[in-house]
This record gives sequence, C-alpha cells and structure tokens, in this order.
Amino acid sequence: MSLGGSLKVIGAGVIFRTTGADGAGYTLLDAFSGDDEQEKTLAGISIVKAGEKSLDLIEKARVSGRLTPAVVRLLPDIGGGRARALLSRISADDGPVADAAMESLDLLDEIETFEDD
Repeated sequence: MSLGGSLKVIGAGVIFRTTGADGAGYTLLDAFSGDDEQEKTLAGISIVKAGEKSLDLIEKARVSGRLTPAVVRLLPDIGGGRARALLSRISADDGPVADAAMESLDLLDEIETFEDD
C-alpha cells in the first residue's frame, strides 16, 4: 500500500467519472486487477460510481482482451439494462470471464427478484 499509488487511483477516478477519459479508466482497471487491496478498493468504487461510462470502458476492455473476471463481477453493482446486455454478450465468450458473466447474470436475477417483492 503506497500513498502515491492510492492518490494516482483517486485522481484517475475523478478524471474518469467527470470526463470518461479512457486513459484514466484503464488506470482504474489496472489498479482493480492489481495486488494492492487499497488501490483495488478505490478503483472498484470509482468504476461502479462512474456507472454508464464504465460500461463503455468494460466493453472496450473486452474487445481488447483486457477484461478480467473481477471487473465483470462489478457489472451487477453498476446495474441497468445495458449492464445486463453486456453481461449477456460476455457470457457467450469462453473461459473464466464468461463464467464470471454467467454468475453475474444469476446475481442480477436474484437482485431483481428481491426488488419485485
């Protein structure tokens, strides 16, 4: 855990949430996939708080092969129809990322069941 690393992630989060800049978004994705728990937590919060902007970034990461199962598991927290559609597309792929997407779709189904009650 380093103060400089955390500040970098916080700064990237502010920039990404306000401008949607891809460079800042990829900094968040890298931090979320890294080993530092504090940076991972800060990055995850920023990715979820960015909402719709994050969906575009996650789709680009999918196309470029940079998508990880951990990032896929953030999609239910972002929520919405676009997140569900993205999860459906990802689940059609192969491997651990697709498995994470299927698990996330199941989670969204459970969340919607509780919301309907």
